[in-house]
Amino acid sequence: MNIKSRIALHLIMWLVLVGLILFVLAGFTLYWTLEEISKVQSSRQFESVGLQRLIQTIEVEGEDVHFDPELLEKVRDSGGWLQRIDEKGYVTDAFFTPPEVPSYYGPGQLTAYWLRKSPFPYQLSLWIQEKDGVVHTLLYGMTNRDDDFLQQVIEEAEQKNNEIMLPPSIQNQLKRKAGWVQLLDSKGAELASFNKPAKAIKDFSVEELALRSIYPDRYGATIVSHYDQKSGQTWVLSYPLPGTTPGEEPLLKPESKALFIGMGMLLLSAMLVFGIVSYFFGQRFGAPIVHVLRWLTFLRGGKYEEPANADGVPLSQDKRGKRKRKYRIYQDVIDSMDSLSQTLNRNEKLRHETEQLRNEWIAGVSHDLKTPLSSVKGYAHLLGNAEYTWTTEEVHTFAKIILDKSAYMEDLINDLALTYRLRNGQGAPTVELVDLNVCTAEAITEAAKHPLYPEGCIQFTPSAEPVYMLVYKPWFQRIVDNLVANALIHNESGTIVSISVQAVESSTAVLIFSDNGSGMDEETADRLFERYYRGTDTESRTEGSGLGMVITKALVEAFGGSIEVKTAVGQGTTISIAWEAEQPPRSYIGC
Repeated sequence: MNIKSRIALHLIMWLVLVGLILFVLAGFTLYWTLEEISKVQSSRQFESVGLQRLIQTIEVEGEDVHFDPELLEKVRDSGGWLQRIDEKGYVTDAFFTPPEVPSYYGPGQLTAYWLRKSPFPYQLSLWIQEKDGVVHTLLYGMTNRDDDFLQQVIEEAEQKNNEIMLPPSIQNQLKRKAGWVQLLDSKGAELASFNKPAKAIKDFSVEELALRSIYPDRYGATIVSHYDQKSGQTWVLSYPLPGTTPGEEPLLKPESKALFIGMGMLLLSAMLVFGIVSYFFGQRFGAPIVHVLRWLTFLRGGKYEEPANADGVPLSQDKRGKRKRKYRIYQDVIDSMDSLSQTLNRNEKLRHETEQLRNEWIAGVSHDLKTPLSSVKGYAHLLGNAEYTWTTEEVHTFAKIILDKSAYMEDLINDLALTYRLRNGQGAPTVELVDLNVCTAEAITEAAKHPLYPEGCIQFTPSAEPVYMLVYKPWFQRIVDNLVANALIHNESGTIVSISVQAVESSTAVLIFSDNGSGMDEETADRLFERYYRGTDTESRTEGSGLGMVITKALVEAFGGSIEVKTAVGQGTTISIAWEAEQPPRSYIGC
């Protein structure tokens, strides 16, 4: 799965998770809001909504029936009572029931009381509903105490101008409850009042009085009214609801308040969810991006490694070296960054090595050319000095020395260039598959043509079977030339060089150079492949540029091989070269 698919999948998962959380929150908020509105309606009209909620909250355990204690408390607060009746008319459960209330009702008796066709001291409400296969019949009875108190006020009140005069006992009772009384004319205009708040309504329309009587919680006051048919006047008794200011309407109606709180809860919960999700989303998706940006800053500053913690562990990995979960989504990017860091680090090291090699090469050229150039310059000055007269023979001698030094400088420059090329990691131009026996024999024949080598000083022993490897012939010839020269030129005359080819387990080709010369001490052997480890004399130099063994080792390594020296003073020297052998193709016919 590529990075686009992983990011898309993670985004979908996060969105689904957020959607589920918001769905649950919305469901909970809706349930809570409906419950609050139901409570408001039950407190306003307990005879309908309250009885319905009582049946909805009934819990039956065997023959025991349990009611919601909070709803039963509302029954008591309303001054009413509650009975549960079975199908035969017997009361099975009763709460706050006065003694005069029957414990059994006949079918006609209950209907007559309920429809007020028979005298009954209480106003009845009946609710029948089935729940869990059981039919529940609830009977709710109540007396309106405020109606009785208003009737007492009407009987003892006297109107004096725009005031209502009441006995002290009634006044105290009204003031204790912060209630007030108003007398209205036939059009609803106020004629007189007692203890009315300044902000209380003065004139009532038909709709106003009806709505305030049915929905007291909307207007912050309970209203009881009495209409006198003879005079056409209306008496109004008002009490403020708990928690409200007498005469003032609440800012929010109960239903609106419940809805506002519910929406506020949903909004705050959604904001909290989005905040938490945003934080984790940022940690999940943003932290790796910040990590990569910081990594890029490191690369720009020349620090080619991944940012790590105080313990040196890369931030994208745990202590066991495994990728942390939040970084796995950007696995491709981090792997690419790691590969880029390693490449830049290698390139930086290579650049330093190349710079060092270049400086060494320049220093080597400057140093190595200085000595022969001084000789050329000296002889040129001698020839150009008019104070001296040179014979033809002397001029020829000087010219030969200058030519010899020039050839030496040319060889030196070529050897230095080859050394620089090999140390810079440049391989052979082309390679070909050859039989090492054949190519070694050809190289020995070419090397033996040197005029300083006596005849028969080089002996060759091939392997019993062909040994194949990939070589670049000019370089291979240079290896043989250098090793033969090292053995013959730096030893006494009469030294014999024995060269042999061996195959080790058909996977390794070994080329061995052995001589019976004077050998070398340990220091000389250790420094054999260093530059110029020999004395220099511009007048009579040793054959070569002094870079032969350095070049030999570099050429061997360029072919993927290794070189080893075994020697001791007075015991000769053996140099072994090992390469990886190749399997020849079927069409191979020779070198």
